[in-house]
Amino acid sequence: MNAKRICAGLLALAVCVTIVTRIWLRIDRYDIGLIDTLAFNYRYFTIWTNTLVGLSCALVAAGWRESPKVQSGLLLSISMVAIVYHVLLAHLRDYQGIDMVIDVMLHTLIPVAFAGYWLVFVHKDEVRYPNVLPWLILPFLYCVVAMVRAQFDGRYPYHFLNFGDLGLFRTTLNILGLLVVFSGFGALIVWAGRRLGRIQAFVGRE
Repeated sequence: MNAKRICAGLLALAVCVTIVTRIWLRIDRYDIGLIDTLAFNYRYFTIWTNTLVGLSCALVAAGWRESPKVQSGLLLSISMVAIVYHVLLAHLRDYQGIDMVIDVMLHTLIPVAFAGYWLVFVHKDEVRYPNVLPWLILPFLYCVVAMVRAQFDGRYPYHFLNFGDLGLFRTTLNILGLLVVFSGFGALIVWAGRRLGRIQAFVGRE
């Protein structure tokens, strides 16, 4: 097994252990069922994105050929998870013990580790600016699912999606603004990736 598959496997294992531990802790503390616990956890974009990163890395570890476009799109989403958390939410949290470890794993260590994996192993020169548009599908789909789901249980995972309080127009503007931010960071990933890809190609010819 080569270094890329080993690193991908370790990343997949880290995601799996982190999310399983989070699920188990909620079941143990609140004495609720697995389905309800899964429903609660997958209310959040953080869990969506970490899960997809874990699945993608597991496939690479199993020998599947990676898709640089998919991996770069996941880098965008997991990077936004880390950036938004540390800019807007981290100061509101006061976790201790195992909860703090899980929080750091989901919002810091796994995003940083995946960024490192992308930098070292992904063929970044295959990524183009038009790829940014499909990368917006995941955050847009998440927003739609979160709002539809909230109509049944009344719980909005993030305030900017609460069109019950904000109104449809303001909520739509919030989502569009979010997609614009994603687009900007996606373009930055493409820009950096293409330059790093040229360097990798040049070094490979030496």
